[in-house]
Amino acid sequence: MFNIKWFGHAMWQITTDKLSIILDPFSDIGYPVPKDLTPDIVISSHEHFDHSNFKMFTSPYKKITQIGTYHLDEIKVKLIEVSHGKLENKNLGDTYMIIIYLNNHTIVHCGDIGAIPNKDTLDYLKDADILFVPVGGHYTIDAATAKELIELTTPKVVFPMHYKTEVSKIDGIAGIEPFLALFPETEIVNSDQITIDTTKLKKNKTRLITLDFPRQNTSGIEAKI
Repeated sequence: MFNIKWFGHAMWQITTDKLSIILDPFSDIGYPVPKDLTPDIVISSHEHFDHSNFKMFTSPYKKITQIGTYHLDEIKVKLIEVSHGKLENKNLGDTYMIIIYLNNHTIVHCGDIGAIPNKDTLDYLKDADILFVPVGGHYTIDAATAKELIELTTPKVVFPMHYKTEVSKIDGIAGIEPFLALFPETEIVNSDQITIDTTKLKKNKTRLITLDFPRQNTSGIEAKI
């Protein structure tokens, strides 16, 4: 069982009964910046401000930011360089694909991937249990390229990310609508988190899920599910 929580943009938390992992923590980009998080591991796909805000954490944790393979007790993490793409004919720099091997399952966070990777890299994604993929375009692949990536790799569960919402300050990226138009079967979950029962995942059948980012009511208290 994995609990998956979306904070907005490309920031996720994966929690099991033994471990908490944070991926791509953002700075102030419009979403509520979470407080009092106590992860065991924090992983950043690249150093851009919207993916590497380690200042939000105060308790001890393992920090992973560089290409390579890391063995941490019951988990293995691999960071592989992929193209961030170009903007106005300028390279956007490096980004890493984050591959997590946990409890005999494979979880892949694509970072700010900007193009379909080569075959060797695609092989890491084949039949992944969970795939976090950007869909907003401009700084990353867009919805159509994400669709191509999904069809090439047949992950069991896909969570789109890095798209425009009503609170996001990141300009130039598309909303979720182009992705939903390509995948009308997507489950729209009105919560910022969901528990995935990995025993019920079906091989060669992809489940697509969108989550809502955490919201605050008028008193500033984060909504609970």
